[in-house]
Amino acid sequence: MGKLKDEKITDLAKINDLQNEVIRMKDEQLSKVRNVVKDTVKDTVTSELKSYSSVVRESCSAALEPKRIVSAVKKVAEGEDRSRNVIVFGMLEEEEENVASKVDILMDKVNEKPHATDCSRIGQKKPGVHRPIRFKVTSSDTVYQILRKAKVLKDVEGFQRVFISPDRSVEERVSRQKLVTKLKSKRAAEPNKQFIIRKGEVVLLSEKKGCVENV
Repeated sequence: MGKLKDEKITDLAKINDLQNEVIRMKDEQLSKVRNVVKDTVKDTVTSELKSYSSVVRESCSAALEPKRIVSAVKKVAEGEDRSRNVIVFGMLEEEEENVASKVDILMDKVNEKPHATDCSRIGQKKPGVHRPIRFKVTSSDTVYQILRKAKVLKDVEGFQRVFISPDRSVEERVSRQKLVTKLKSKRAAEPNKQFIIRKGEVVLLSEKKGCVENV
């Protein structure tokens, strides 16, 4: 009886040793797998970071070139400066004229009294050509108010051919001219419909007040 008990204890000890060995082997395998995954991820991340760093470095290097910085700053400054300018087309040009006085008269016609400065003709003087007038106001909001009321000029005697616009860049003028050409074409093709330019597009003004349709 004692012998059987000792053998059972011995068998249990062997089983316990086998279980411990299996656990140890599993731990070693898991550790190896973990290390392989860790190394793989590390290599991948390192490679991607190097690639990303290279792209960022090249992009930043290009973006921070002195000429590009100067050009970007100049463009922003010019845009901000133009936002307070108003351009007037169609005003009769005369010798020894007072441009500021003409601007005051024009603003009175649209029922606006802005503080206008730097009133002058722009462009090269040519015989028979009435150069545009440019003047500056205190804010872009004032420019907006003047532009909003400029449509009344078509009903004012002596000012029917006077046109007021914002001070646009060369790119903006080209884009605007394309829109105007498209607008004229649509109006000529469909004279019974009312087309306008709104938010950089030529749109059809619906019979319902305030409604527009893209064309």
